[in-house]
Amino acid sequence: MMFVSNYTLFLVVFLVDFLRAASVSPLGSRPPVTKTRILYIGDDDDYEETPQPSQNVGLTRLTTAQFPPRECEYDPCVVPDVPCSVLSAQTKCYCPGLTGPDQPPESPMLREVKPGSAGEVEVHWCAPLSRVTHYKVMTEDGEAHGSIYGEFTRNGTIKGLKAGSEVCVVAVNDAGDSIKSEKSCARFEPLKTSQLVLTSGIIAGCVGFLILLSLAVVLLWRRKSCRKSGTLDGEGLRNPSYTTNETL
Repeated sequence: MMFVSNYTLFLVVFLVDFLRAASVSPLGSRPPVTKTRILYIGDDDDYEETPQPSQNVGLTRLTTAQFPPRECEYDPCVVPDVPCSVLSAQTKCYCPGLTGPDQPPESPMLREVKPGSAGEVEVHWCAPLSRVTHYKVMTEDGEAHGSIYGEFTRNGTIKGLKAGSEVCVVAVNDAGDSIKSEKSCARFEPLKTSQLVLTSGIIAGCVGFLILLSLAVVLLWRRKSCRKSGTLDGEGLRNPSYTTNETL
């Protein structure tokens, strides 16, 4: 009797363990459904935020294509009506690159030296690509002629300059002066007397030739006109009813 009760208890314990293992193992082998759904929702949120940077990039490229950068209308050889910095702020253009105020300016380009009025010599230069506070016009003896010219000035005058003298334009800022070079210096070489005489002779010869050509054309025209009028006078107006063979 004791053997049967022990066997029955063993079977009950075995069945309980079997049922517990059968009920726990399938749940442990499968991943939780809730975790999968949470990860899916998180990926969905990231997916909605991802296209936004690409849309901004597309808008940026479109804006750049519609408004390409352009250079300001700046001529270093002409006195500017409006400074390039002000023009850049107004029209969104870009000015040419300039060296900073902590560096001496580059040499300006001396464009022309020619005789002016009242015995003065006119000097014309182009601004360098540097920060400039003012300009000085100097001769080969190292003397500065005339007043100091402002940063936007492109012309100056010299009095009493002799032919063959060297003229230089120097740019100045707080860091120092520009270096004299071939492009910033030139010699004043006015026209000589012989060249003036030759030029005057050529001009007078051309004018005389045009006058003679005009007179020849007029004479030829008058000669042809006289021939035509003489032919008509010689023939006269004849009476068609009169003949020399008939007797009245």
